[in-house]
Amino acid sequence: MTQDSAGVAAYYDSLSRFLDFARLLGRGGGAAEGSIHRFLAAEQGEAHADSAGGERLDLLVFDAAVAAGVPPAPRVLDAGCGLGGTIFRWQTWRGGSYHGLTLSPEQHRRATAEAARRGVTDACRFHLRSYLDPIPPRAPNLTQPGALAAPFDAAIAIESLAHSPDPAATIANLAAALSSGGVLLIVDDMPHEGCDPALLAAFKACWRCPVLADAAGYRRAIAAAGLTLVYEADWTRRLRPRPLPWLWVLIAVFGLAAHVAPTRLLRDALGAMRGGFFLEALYRTGGMRYGLIVARKPATG
Repeated sequence: MTQDSAGVAAYYDSLSRFLDFARLLGRGGGAAEGSIHRFLAAEQGEAHADSAGGERLDLLVFDAAVAAGVPPAPRVLDAGCGLGGTIFRWQTWRGGSYHGLTLSPEQHRRATAEAARRGVTDACRFHLRSYLDPIPPRAPNLTQPGALAAPFDAAIAIESLAHSPDPAATIANLAAALSSGGVLLIVDDMPHEGCDPALLAAFKACWRCPVLADAAGYRRAIAAAGLTLVYEADWTRRLRPRPLPWLWVLIAVFGLAAHVAPTRLLRDALGAMRGGFFLEALYRTGGMRYGLIVARKPATG
């Protein structure tokens, strides 16, 4: 594990423990749903209008995967699975087997415990490892069906590649783990033309984002990995950032609170919340886009 990876792991361990406490107070940033994703507003006439915010995102990505040809009962790799919410939903909707990768021991513990509670440990497995680590191919005589081994029908990376020190290398690694005709689905925050560099730097520092690829960067990485771009969607309009004057106040208040916080857990939690406010400010000022990118590995034979 690199120094950058170790820092991200410690950061997410602290956030996961903070969310355990926050849930006792009726909060938790989506932890109760098993995923901590952006809230996406429903659109008029949409089939998923009645779903919750985090679930709606998973439904939208799931629909894109099915439209791209992901089969029933697929083998799916979730790169940056967090607490496992996306995996549990997809397994309910589509069946199949799922492997989640996380750097955080705390997230790994919680996701594994939830799989046991649901009785799906054979179908939903979680691994404490980086999505930059190569995934070995499945051996012909493999006796452990739950072992982590390529190939996969789909790989998903929802709000996780922002934490990669090398998004292009990560995409190449995920592409190598796909089966012939397999699908890669990426959802993330992507800097946009005219992005305020000071706001972007502050956001990246708070959220431990060493590199933040824009849409063009993802397209180049996808092409370099030998994948074909299938579909893109801009979901920025679905976000509901706070008004800018209120965001400046929150950024200042949470910055002061993080400065005087007595423990790393509180500093990480307050810093993450402050990073969220910086991100909202980027959206409010037009410097960020939230998008889906779908790519496919060419079919062989």
